[in-house]
Amino acid sequence: MRFFLIILFSINLSLSQSNSQTDFRSALTGKSANFGSSFFYNQPNKVILGSTYLFDEWNNDGEIQTVTGERFLVRNINLNLSRNAFEAKVNDNDSIFSFNFNNIKQIVINGKSYKNYYFNEENRVYELIYSNEKFSILKGFSVKLVTGSGNPMVNRSNDKYVKKESYFIRDAEDKSIQKFKLNKRSFSKLFSNKDLDLERIERFSSSKRISFKDEEDVIQLLKFAFSN
Repeated sequence: MRFFLIILFSINLSLSQSNSQTDFRSALTGKSANFGSSFFYNQPNKVILGSTYLFDEWNNDGEIQTVTGERFLVRNINLNLSRNAFEAKVNDNDSIFSFNFNNIKQIVINGKSYKNYYFNEENRVYELIYSNEKFSILKGFSVKLVTGSGNPMVNRSNDKYVKKESYFIRDAEDKSIQKFKLNKRSFSKLFSNKDLDLERIERFSSSKRISFKDEEDVIQLLKFAFSN
């Protein structure tokens, strides 16, 4: 337990003193196993380009919000795409703490919310792009290892991790998660299933020059379409 408390994450004390946040060091007493486990990271023997982590750097501050309403800050946090788990670097000796979502509602990093959803017998972490009482638009991440080649024509002598992003829609009622493409056809179908003023939405889209492939434009359009 002492090891875990030492990890604990360089908490920003000025923020933890606010009424809405908890000094998680006291909340963790006897409960560390409820939030994850620690391990040591072993460097691979051979050079692999890229990484299995979502963020290129580890200098990320995250806010973890628990299902009981507690909030705490953790430094050096990243999302391991191969494990589908958030991990925090403890110090400089390759110690890692891996979080599970058993008691965590969501994790906020750089103003973006990440949640874990269980569907089709699979737990997966998604970034929450947009949400209302009917559905949520999510962004999922994956990583695969592309092996190198000795063929000079291929120009890939080293193995490399390749990351990919995909979008999904989650139904708030039946909790189903389906793939969702950012294109005009997908949004036209989404809007047609609702009691919406399609002409109003189309005028807004044209006036703002909305690109259906641009995530920020999509969020702007969704907020407008489903605003009261």
